[in-house]
Order: sequence, then structure tokens, then C-alpha cells
Amino acid sequence: MGSTFAKIALITGFGVALLLAALAAVLQAQDRSDGKIVMGIPGPQYDELAKTYRRDLELHGVDLELRQSTEGFATFTTLLDQASGMQAALVKGGLFGSLQGRLASAKERGLHDKEMTGLRSIGRLFYEPIWVFTRGDLPIESLRDLKGRKILVGGEQTATRRIAMQLLKANGVDATSATLLGAMLPADASQLLNGEADAAILILPADTDRIQQLLRVADIRLMDFSPEAEAYTNRFPALTKVVVRTGGIEFEPQIPSADITLLATTAALVVRTDMHPALVSLLTYAVTHNPKSGFDKVGDPVLFHRAGEFPTVNDPEFEVANEARPIYKTGELPFILRHLAPMNKRAGLPFSATAFAWAHVATLVVLIPILAVILPLLRALPAVYVWNVRRRLIYWYRQLNALEKSLDDGAARYAPVTAQSEIDRIDAGVRRIRMPNYFSDQLYDLRGHIDLVRQRLTARPASVPAE
Repeated sequence: MGSTFAKIALITGFGVALLLAALAAVLQAQDRSDGKIVMGIPGPQYDELAKTYRRDLELHGVDLELRQSTEGFATFTTLLDQASGMQAALVKGGLFGSLQGRLASAKERGLHDKEMTGLRSIGRLFYEPIWVFTRGDLPIESLRDLKGRKILVGGEQTATRRIAMQLLKANGVDATSATLLGAMLPADASQLLNGEADAAILILPADTDRIQQLLRVADIRLMDFSPEAEAYTNRFPALTKVVVRTGGIEFEPQIPSADITLLATTAALVVRTDMHPALVSLLTYAVTHNPKSGFDKVGDPVLFHRAGEFPTVNDPEFEVANEARPIYKTGELPFILRHLAPMNKRAGLPFSATAFAWAHVATLVVLIPILAVILPLLRALPAVYVWNVRRRLIYWYRQLNALEKSLDDGAARYAPVTAQSEIDRIDAGVRRIRMPNYFSDQLYDLRGHIDLVRQRLTARPASVPAE
């Protein structure tokens, strides 16, 4: 069309584009994600499982970095420190719960409250039984019997030590009533056999090499918690009980020779509350689709493993992330992540584009009906513009039509001067109109019609007043 319309369209389009670009920049700055998850790993027994998450994450444009330098309280403090860059971590069940209740110090309860607001769970992954090994010649039937004994409880900063200390303290055993040794029992149980220790507490998965070897060492005993197992699970919600059945380790020789009830924790995967929702969803998806194998390195079934039991969204210690529950329920990612993330990955787009779309999916959903209304209106804009230009011509056509009607009914015979003045006024008004070139033909048509009316007025005889 004309240059005026082109200028208006260009300015309007540029303004809208600039506004949308500014809005996108602001929103993207608030929800930016570089497509990387840094996960803390407390030990090598977790490493193999964590690596299985990498493939699903990479398919959706997310890199996974594993850090194996976090243990015990260091896991929580590192996670809560935004400068550390760590967004997720595998932690032993029961460690978080040990920071509350009357067995915890005021400082520990304060740390618990801080972690409660800063961390969320995306699932429990597998059992980690609490193994209490004692020398076979000692009459030790419960944790209370460890008073006055030498106990291996793990390193100073380990989660095993914290959980063990909580259970011992609940039974009246502490550093004043027993000798607590800061080491882990070796696979050959040498410290128990040579008398350096009377008991050892370990919290490890049943399929670890250390546990499998210790279960076969002669002259040491595995403590049976069956008389008080229900009381422990009531007192400490993060604990559950599992049973090693007679012959569950070996039939010949028979290990164990009778059923043994153990207490067990469940390993948890926790994330920061400010972790991008898209990353939380993708990590949850990777977790649910890569459960811990039910078979050990040699292909034997893992003790206490039940297919489909883990991972589970039920968490007795942490609040579960909102993004995790729908994925556990459906087994699928939300529509946008499921389709857009792999497509952007193949196209070479950064994950921030996917994160932006996911973070503002509600906005996009709202925009769809708005666009459904706006687009037809935009299509009507050219017609509105044409009407706005032509209405100036139509105004003068009305004036010209009125004058021509006065000629037809003879009124102008008695006022030729007035009629001539009116036609001159119309002609002058039309000449002042500035029209886009696209409408020049219509302007000239109007001027031609003015000349026709002028000719009719000139051709009429002068009016003769009646006598």
C-alpha cells in the first residue's frame, strides 16, 4: 500500500518486536539454566547408579557432573551453599532426621530447619541396612549391651557415624560410657578378631563387597534387632526393618543359621529448592527410568531387593519436589519437555531455550487464546486502513451529491452564485487532501466528478426572478 501505511506497519512491528524481546530477555534472565546438574556422591557404592542417569539427561540436552567429595554434614552444607555450584546429592536416609528431636543439639536442630526450607527430595532409591557386627564370644544382644565396649562407628564427618551415634545415644551409649573408634570395619573383620574392637556399625547396601565378605567371616556375629525392631521404626520414621532369612546368604554352610531382623535406611536423592523446575523434572525422569539393579556384579539377586519397590516418591524426611510427583505417577515427562528438549538438543540449541519455554508454559498457554482473537483482528487492519482513507473522499462525495440534487430539483436556478461558491469550496477542499499513491485514482475520480457538476452548473441558464 502507500508509504504511510508501510511506515505505520513498520513502526508498530518494530515496537512489538522490541517489547517482546525485552520481555523475553527479562524472563530468560530470571529462569536461565545452563543445562548442567552437579550431583554430590558420598561414596563409590553410589557412583555406578548415578552414572546410569547420564544417558537420559544427555538425550534432553543436560550434562551430569558427579562430585565424590561430599559426606555426612558436608553434603548438606555444600548443597545449601549456592557458591558451591552443587544442585543435587545422594544422601543416607536417617541423617537428616538425626538433626531433630531431643537427641539432637540446638545447633543441629537449627541446621535441620535451614535444610528443611532449602532442600527437596525426588525419591528414595534403595535400602541401606544398618549392620552391627560383634565378636562372636561376647554376650551382646542389643545396643544397650555396648556400654563399656570399643565400637567402630566410622569417620568423624561420615553419615554412618552420625546415624550410629543417634541410635547409640537413644540406648544410653555415648563417648562417656563407651570407647568410640573413628574407623570402618575392614572386610576381613580383623579389628574384631584381634580384640581391637568389640563391635562395629556399618550402613552400606547389601551388595557391596565389604558386606558380602563380612557376612562370611567366622567368629563374628550379626546383631538381631527383632525384639525391638518395631519400636525403632516407630521412634525413627526414616528406619524400616528387613529380614535376612535362614540360609539367605548361603545354604552350605548355612548363613545365617536363623532369621535375623535388621534395621535399614533408604538412600535419598535431594535437590536445592532453587534448582530449575525443568532440571528437577528431567532428573526425576532419569531416576524413575534407571532403578538400581536387582542383581550384583556376579549376577546373584541383591539381598532385600524387590522389583518395583524403588525408586519411590514416598519420603519420611524431606518434602518431595512438586515436579517429581507427576512423573512418578505417569512415568512420563510433561509434554513440552518430552518433545521440545530432544528437538532443541538435535538442533544444537542451548538448554536455556528449553528451560525458558518450560518455565513460562503457563504464559504460552494463556497467549494461545489471546492470539486466536488478535490474529483475525490483525487481518482486518488493512480493511480498517482503507476505510479510514476513503472516508475523506466519501465526505466530499456527500457534499457534491447534495449540490447535484439541488441542481436536479431546480433550487440552484435562484442561487447560481451560492451554487458556484459551493462547487469552488468542494474543489478547494478536495485539492487539500493528501492521499497515499495507492488511492490516487480514486482522488482523481472525485476531481473528475466535481468538474462534471461544475459543467452542469455552467450550462444552466441564469435564473430569472418572477414579476
